[in-house]
Amino acid sequence: MIPAEQTRIIVQHELEGALSWAERHGVRIDWLPNDLGLHATLLQPATNATFFLRGMFQDYRALPPEWTFTNERWETSGQAMDFPEGAQSSFGSPMFIMHNQKAVICAPFNRLAYSDLAGPHRDWGGPANWLNAGASQIHADTIGDMLQAIHRDFSFTRSRLAKP
Repeated sequence: MIPAEQTRIIVQHELEGALSWAERHGVRIDWLPNDLGLHATLLQPATNATFFLRGMFQDYRALPPEWTFTNERWETSGQAMDFPEGAQSSFGSPMFIMHNQKAVICAPFNRLAYSDLAGPHRDWGGPANWLNAGASQIHADTIGDMLQAIHRDFSFTRSRLAKP
C-alpha cells in the first residue's frame, strides 16, 4: 500500500519529537529502518521490571502502527507475561487488556486493537479510520504522542498480566 521508503521518511521525520520525548523520560528507543520497526525499553516504576515495547510501521499513516509488548528478544506478540497489568487511573480504563486470550494495547492508534487483526474493536470503523476512531478513547497521531499515551498508562502499572 505505502512504499517502505515513504514510510521511512515519515517515521524518521516524526522520530525527532519521539527521541526528545524518550530522552526526557529515560526511555531507550531504537529505530530499525530496514524492518520499519521501533523498539522502546521501559522500566516499570513500581517494580523496576523491564518491558519491551515494539512498534511496526508498515503502511504507516494510511494505517496505524502495530504496538505490542514482546520478550527481551523482541520476538513475541500478545503474550500476557510480556505485558504490564493494566491499572485503573484518573484517566479511565487501562489500555493494556486481554482479548480472546491475547494481550493487546487497546487504543485507536494501535492496528492490533481492531477486529480486522483479531482485536476487540469492530466499532472503530477499521484501522484505516484510526485518526477518527474511538471518539471517547485516547488519541495520538504522532509517534511521540503514541509513546506518551502508552507510557502514561504504563506508569500506573505494578505487575505483569501473567507470571513468566
